[in-house]
Amino acid sequence: MLKKSITDFLKDLAIPPTCAVCGKISPDYLCRRCGSEIIPIKSVYSCRYCGKLLSGSNHDNDSEEKGICNFCRTEDYNFTVHRSFALYTGNMKKIIKKFKYKKIYNLKDVLVGFLSDVYKEYFSDGNIDYIDTVPGKHMGILAESFAARHGMPFKQNIIKIRKTHRQGGLGLKERKVNILDCFKLRDCLAYRDKNILVIDDVWTSGSTLKEICRIIRSGGPKKIFLLTLARGA
Repeated sequence: MLKKSITDFLKDLAIPPTCAVCGKISPDYLCRRCGSEIIPIKSVYSCRYCGKLLSGSNHDNDSEEKGICNFCRTEDYNFTVHRSFALYTGNMKKIIKKFKYKKIYNLKDVLVGFLSDVYKEYFSDGNIDYIDTVPGKHMGILAESFAARHGMPFKQNIIKIRKTHRQGGLGLKERKVNILDCFKLRDCLAYRDKNILVIDDVWTSGSTLKEICRIIRSGGPKKIFLLTLARGA
């Protein structure tokens, strides 16, 4: 966890933090017991491209497509690799929803810690030039904190240019139409020949991140890495 400021420390003395899941007093906003129920995704069971969990049949040593899920064999996402910390279920789902919809931004350090664990394991040798994210207040808070922790600039080069419906509850085709052409780059040249790490909260169908990557790709980057807190499946 990040070190707390003196102001935060004094606040904690007056009103001790409580776990966002169980409500018990805890040194952090996610207690050890609730945190222990969040199981990280292991790469050995995941598609080496999108990070989707694989069944045993995908590990056939005689297969040319070993380690790649059926969807990634036909779909072009315009990114280099995607990894998530955990599945979007249980306590992980609860804290993401409380951060995103209930605006419990005190969970920031907990979530940045999860992102950092995945970053260190998969992306620390990727020579990342810029951090960026899907436009939105909650992700802006996470991206800024994550970038500061790892000493990389948060570029904020992606902007949303039209309103969309919430992706939740929409079918796959509806998601793609809903999100199409709703983003653009502030500076079309900022990403040229750079390695970009895009962070987001949840990978569900991949529609939003696919569109984000399409827009980033138009700026001519070397590589685009994706890092999310959780994935739906």
